[in-house]
Amino acid sequence: MYSYFIQFTIPKIGQALVALVLYANFLTLPFVGLLRATPLLYLGVPLALLWLLSYISRDPLGSGMIFAGHLTAFYVLYDLLWGLALLAERQGAAGAVRVWRIAMLGGLLPWAATAALMLWGRHRAKTLYTTTYRLTTPKALPNGGLRLVQLSDIHPGPTMNHTRLDELRARIDACRPDLIVLTGDIYDEYTARAEFDAFNDFFASLHPPLGKWFVYGNHDLGHHWREPSYDRAALESAFAKAGVRVLEDVAVTVPCGPQGPALRIVGRKDWLYAEHRRFAAAELLPSGPDDCYTIWLDHEPRELKDAAAAGADVILCGHTHGGQIWPTGLLARIFRYNEINYGCRAITPSCAAVVSGGTGTWGYRIRTEGRTEVVCVEITQEAPEVRGLPVNGCLG
Repeated sequence: MYSYFIQFTIPKIGQALVALVLYANFLTLPFVGLLRATPLLYLGVPLALLWLLSYISRDPLGSGMIFAGHLTAFYVLYDLLWGLALLAERQGAAGAVRVWRIAMLGGLLPWAATAALMLWGRHRAKTLYTTTYRLTTPKALPNGGLRLVQLSDIHPGPTMNHTRLDELRARIDACRPDLIVLTGDIYDEYTARAEFDAFNDFFASLHPPLGKWFVYGNHDLGHHWREPSYDRAALESAFAKAGVRVLEDVAVTVPCGPQGPALRIVGRKDWLYAEHRRFAAAELLPSGPDDCYTIWLDHEPRELKDAAAAGADVILCGHTHGGQIWPTGLLARIFRYNEINYGCRAITPSCAAVVSGGTGTWGYRIRTEGRTEVVCVEITQEAPEVRGLPVNGCLG
């Protein structure tokens, strides 16, 4: 699980810095400037604005928090441009500060930009895409090819719930999958029992010929914020009834008919939920790479090179949401929290990793990074001399 420092201390430090930046900039708003002759009002109105913003952003998982964060980001950019305008004017560019003030509408532009971004982010969160990746392999596949659908990070709630199951089914059916993989955080601690039951009924109604496979994410059984409406026994019982196979640090061989080549599916324990204690990749496939095409499921995009070395041909992950809220994805890349933040990447010439942006969103009803998606992976069997990885390995 996340440490207390990451989950609670860092946000409090961030809130103090946000308050400082916002208060300093609220003092420059045009209507506040009119109050300079009355110091009590001049200093008090920005405090009132700050309190109001603090009130609407009091829920750490609410849209108000995102509004305050993006407003702060726009004000930081606003201040940077102000500094550049000052520098330009000192270098002889007369009127640079005046142009800056007009362009920024006296400090109102950050508010307008934040409001526009929130509306766009709400639309992005609710727009479901199908993202298709095309891979090749020299290994034998049933009927020379394989289609799989990946659902990940559904987090049933405001942006993906039972009212959208028909839309979700249509996108899955359009991919004509041979198998469906659920790469964690299908449910979370905020999932209502009615949504839990509706999605389990939905999974039961899907019938890909090579089965439905699930690995746990850090939220499926976690209680980062509250106790979930179900427990492990309820989830595994529901999945058993729905025909979804749960995998935890195990490799399973899947026969593909009397004449077809077998597939192998490896499912990992989630790195966070297992508190970093799980089998090493080499322990799951001790004999190493072979001629059996291996699909590797891991909620978080970690230890990807180890998985490839053990024999994975395609690695399917979620967890990151593609960032979901800017600049989360950027910070994750800078600090290398995730080996891949989003998309498809060749790990070795014979192994590609796919990281889903999530079939839903978590917590916030906003998406300003990544995309809400169903991932369809089409794998084609090709002779070794013409295989295209890595150049042809992640064609979208």
